[in-house]
Amino acid sequence: MSPVTVRFAPSPTGYLHVGGARTALFNFLYARGQKGKFLLRIEDTDRERSEPQFEKEILDSLTWLGLAWDGTPLRQSERISVYQKEAEGLLSRGLAYEEKKDAKRAVLFRMPKREVKFEDGLRGEIRFDTKVFEDLVLIKSDGFPTYHWACVVDDHEMGITHVIRGEDHLTNTPKQILLFEALGWKIPTYVHLPLILGSDASPLSKRHGAVSVTNYRKEGFLPEGLFNYLALLGWGPEGNQEFFRAQELVGKFSLKRLTRSAARFDLEKLRWINAQHLRALAEEEYLKRIKSFFKAESLLPDGFPEERFKAVALLFRSRIQTLKELAEEADYCFREPESYDLAAMDRSLAGAGLRERLLDLRKALEPLPDFEDVVKLEALLRDSAARLGVEAKVLIHPLRLALTGKGVSPGIFELMRVLGKEVCLKRLDRLIEKLG
Repeated sequence: MSPVTVRFAPSPTGYLHVGGARTALFNFLYARGQKGKFLLRIEDTDRERSEPQFEKEILDSLTWLGLAWDGTPLRQSERISVYQKEAEGLLSRGLAYEEKKDAKRAVLFRMPKREVKFEDGLRGEIRFDTKVFEDLVLIKSDGFPTYHWACVVDDHEMGITHVIRGEDHLTNTPKQILLFEALGWKIPTYVHLPLILGSDASPLSKRHGAVSVTNYRKEGFLPEGLFNYLALLGWGPEGNQEFFRAQELVGKFSLKRLTRSAARFDLEKLRWINAQHLRALAEEEYLKRIKSFFKAESLLPDGFPEERFKAVALLFRSRIQTLKELAEEADYCFREPESYDLAAMDRSLAGAGLRERLLDLRKALEPLPDFEDVVKLEALLRDSAARLGVEAKVLIHPLRLALTGKGVSPGIFELMRVLGKEVCLKRLDRLIEKLG
């Protein structure tokens, strides 16, 4: 029995999107789980649309996701003579014929008119009547192969045992089976994956999150998070577990657990799963990843203290779902707030005498050598509130507005420690001046 050998065969005519990434992932998981091979084929015979930058992006995205392929990628554009030679074999046996025009010729396969049936690894027996199919072009007039012809020749030469691909290829399969039969080659097992729809059951589009893997990378998703989420689109384990590491998925994945119904892409679910992987990282690894991301995306102001960045990243860790969210949620930690949230101002600045209360608080904070002691900071604020005869929140809310420009933040005293005494007093002075 041949060892399991599968392939992922992208066309470098665009970026790698979630549908293609899910197909690659399922092939990878099946191969690794069966101790088989996961091969990569670049289907670049579309000379007008294939671009080197797309191929690079696809390879980079697969590598980032952790989908390591075996061997060297096969490129169809380097194998034109192979496809032409095999087509000559069909011509010589009368199974194909030539069409000539202006000194150019195309080669067409004589489509047998009969029923083709095959056992799909997910859907069971499927039947097609080939009477509805026209003769199939194998070699175009420019000498390049068509998709069907190059696909069959390559699947044979690569020793592919299982073709795992989207159900949009379902009508391609009987045509390819007839070519395998005509050539006397072993037919692989076909598995057609369900489509991925948007969360509202409409065709997946950008508004649902159908963007490239590179985009998710730039948005601060972890490869582990996207890997985990894509594995759950059209496949499900026994039980209710949703958090998986890659090696766990390799051990659990099986074709029997694939679902026939279309999967629904839910961006919020992806964000939730990504957050779980973010929290599961060791502290040192988390800091390494987020520092690398900020550097790659030029998100950190020049000269920002490394220790302060570390403190900010740890303070917000439980509040963010992606690496990029740190820049968004903690923007006031990296630069002065440009404005105050109007709704937060309405809540925080109501009532008379607020300016005097904040002046009292500032006077109490001033003697501290630094803001490292969170317990002391809280005690001072509560003492000020008691002295003024108000609840602590009457000081905390406007203090938060002064420091962040917003109405919500991590714990105010932990935030004060991270910002430091100089920044906190400067921002408090700014609000006091505004109230004056």
